[in-house]
Amino acid sequence: MLLSFECFNDTRSGSQLNMTTTTNKTLATSAAISQINGVHSILAGVFAGCVTRSCTSPLDVMKILFQVSHPTAHRSIHHACQQLYVSEGIRGFWKGNLAGCFRLGPYAGVKFCIFDTLQSKSSAANAPHMEKAVHGAIAGMGATLAVYPMEVVRTRIIMQDATAFRGIHAELARIYTNEGVRGLYRGCLSGLVGSIPFEGIQFACYEYSKSYAVQQRWPAWRWPEHKRQLNSVDHLIVGSWSGAIAQLVSYPFDSVKKRLQVDTTKRYTGMLDCVKQVVRDEGAMSLYRGTLPNMVRVVPYAAVMFASYEGAKEFLSTL
Repeated sequence: MLLSFECFNDTRSGSQLNMTTTTNKTLATSAAISQINGVHSILAGVFAGCVTRSCTSPLDVMKILFQVSHPTAHRSIHHACQQLYVSEGIRGFWKGNLAGCFRLGPYAGVKFCIFDTLQSKSSAANAPHMEKAVHGAIAGMGATLAVYPMEVVRTRIIMQDATAFRGIHAELARIYTNEGVRGLYRGCLSGLVGSIPFEGIQFACYEYSKSYAVQQRWPAWRWPEHKRQLNSVDHLIVGSWSGAIAQLVSYPFDSVKKRLQVDTTKRYTGMLDCVKQVVRDEGAMSLYRGTLPNMVRVVPYAAVMFASYEGAKEFLSTL
C-alpha cells in the first residue's frame, strides 16, 4: 500500500513537472511570436512610411508652403505649383523628400509597432472603438517624440531655396548649433497635441471601417474566418476615408506646429501665443489655410500608408 502511494506521488510530481515544462515552453513560444510580430510591424511600417512619403511629396510640399507663407504669396494651388516649378524645377516638388523618408519611415514603424502591441495586450478580443482610439493616440505620441527632429529639419529644407540645401546632416547640425536641442523640438507640443486626435480618430475609424466592410461583404454565418479578408483596394478605400476624417479635426494643430518649426526669429513664445497672434492678425480661418491641398494629399497619403503596411506585413508573415 505504501509502495502504491509513493508511486502515485511520483506520478503526480512527474505530471506537474511536465505541465510546468509545457507551460514554460508555451510562454516562451508566445513571447517569441510576439517579438517576431513586433519586428514585422516595425519593418512593414518603415516600408509603408517611405513609400507613402515618396508618393505624396509634391502634395506635402504644397501644403507646407500654404501653411507658412504669407496669405497673398500664392493665389491658388496652380499658381503655387507654377512658381515652384519656375524657381526650382521638378526637383522642387520632392524637396526634403529624403529627410521626409528618414522621418516618416521610423515614425510609421514606431507607430504601428506600439499600436499593434497595445492591441495584442487588450483585455477583449474585440476592443471597443474608444480603446482603439486611445491606443492610436498613444502610438502617435510615442512616434512623434521619437522622430520629431527630422520633421523640423524637413520643414526647414522645404522653406529654403533649392540652391541653399547642403544636406540633411548639415541642416541638423546647423539647427543644433544655432538653437540647441530646443530648436530640434520647436513646435513639438502642438505636434503631440495634434497627434492625439489625428492618430486616435484615424486608427479608430480604420479599425471600425475594416470590421464593417468584412461583416457586410462576408457574413460570419456564411464564410469561415480565414476567408474573410480585405484586399489592397479595400485597404486603400478604408485608409483614405479614415485619414480624411482625422485630418479635418487635427489640421489647426498641424498649422500651428509648422509655423513654430520655421519661427527662427522667436516671434511666438509658444503654441497658445502662436494661435492668439494668428487669429488676431489673419483670422481664425487662417489656421485652415492649405486645407484643400492637404485634403488632396491626406487621402492618398492615408490610403497608401495603410495599404502598403497591410501588404508588407502580409508578405513578411509568409517568410
